[in-house]
Amino acid sequence: MQLPARIIERLQQLTCLPKTARVQFRLPDGSDFYLEVHHREAGAGTPAGDRGMIEAEQFSGVVEGADLELEMSYNTLKDVIDGQLSGRHAFLLGDIRYTGNRELAAALADLFSVHP
Repeated sequence: MQLPARIIERLQQLTCLPKTARVQFRLPDGSDFYLEVHHREAGAGTPAGDRGMIEAEQFSGVVEGADLELEMSYNTLKDVIDGQLSGRHAFLLGDIRYTGNRELAAALADLFSVHP
């Protein structure tokens, strides 16, 4: 499953991400994918403390040493991406299980909000 551009755009606005992060999505049907998120180096003239723009790329398969692994059903992922289910609510219901960086998991849950 390809994450929509609007989700990638919102991800690029997060300020609490480490310099580089790999987030593995595990789905029971075997269509695993991961996001690699990193800060692009700030250029000359960038204000001090500005880490530059965040870039995110999505890849098929499994990555070694993921900072965060999210396990869920395809339907849960689809409902969260479509805005039918809040990412935070899905965590609380146990529909999404995670291992790894708890702060990163919490930040990602906020990306996926329910559409009114």
